[in-house]
Amino acid sequence: MNTPAPEDTHALATAADAGDAGAAHLLAVLAAMGLGLPQDWRLALERLTQAAALGHPTAERQLALLSSDGQIDMAGWLTPPAPRLLRQGPAILAIDGFLSAKVCDWLKDRAEAVTEPALVYDPDTGEGRRETVRTNSGAQFDLTRMDVVLAVVRERIARAAGLPVPGLEWTQVLHYAVGQTFDWHVDWLDPALPGHAADLTARGQRIATCLVFLNDDFEGGETAFEAGGLRHRGRKGDALLWANTLPDGTIDRRTRHAGLPPSAGEKWVLSQWLRGRAPNT
Repeated sequence: MNTPAPEDTHALATAADAGDAGAAHLLAVLAAMGLGLPQDWRLALERLTQAAALGHPTAERQLALLSSDGQIDMAGWLTPPAPRLLRQGPAILAIDGFLSAKVCDWLKDRAEAVTEPALVYDPDTGEGRRETVRTNSGAQFDLTRMDVVLAVVRERIARAAGLPVPGLEWTQVLHYAVGQTFDWHVDWLDPALPGHAADLTARGQRIATCLVFLNDDFEGGETAFEAGGLRHRGRKGDALLWANTLPDGTIDRRTRHAGLPPSAGEKWVLSQWLRGRAPNT
């Protein structure tokens, strides 16, 4: 994650105060994520409100999505529902009602316009590449696509997992049409592979994975785990969280799983990988 320098955030603040809606929105995102300045939810909402007043195309809608009865309850947003255990080994948890239907629709609609063929991790180079094992599409939300609603969702995920927000990779929203799949795979990175070793040194292991189901009007499409033959499909807004590592930090080889293909309709799911620390810290 590229952290803006102090002079960059100062320039953004100057531009926002001069009436630049885009600068105000970016400052809201940076304050929500704690990038380039300390994380400050009050400041994030103030800058988002400013961006809306200046005519930013999505800021007013974001404020509405975060509001209930005209108020934004940040304490509520930052307190995720309690999980329930689906399986002990590996540790797999379900979190019912993790996101509201309107936030799910927001994330799905934003992703729909920018989806591309999904990639897999090249074991030699660490770069993404196309493979027949993965036929679905996806959209990655880096800083250029980030908004305050998604920053709140990421914070909620981190708190549910008990892991630091700076350790979250860029969020992805995945799309599966009928017959599309992400066949059997693991999310952890293998330190024995050259392409993985450099990434592990820079950012640490993918300790956990979180999925949030953004719709449920499809058939099939379960998330399947080899361990115990678990097949899980949540309702719209539900989350699925599992640990990719054991308590001692070593990889849990029992976490091999697959995104099974829908047999009817289209499946949309938010995918979040979580590491234990920010890059190179």
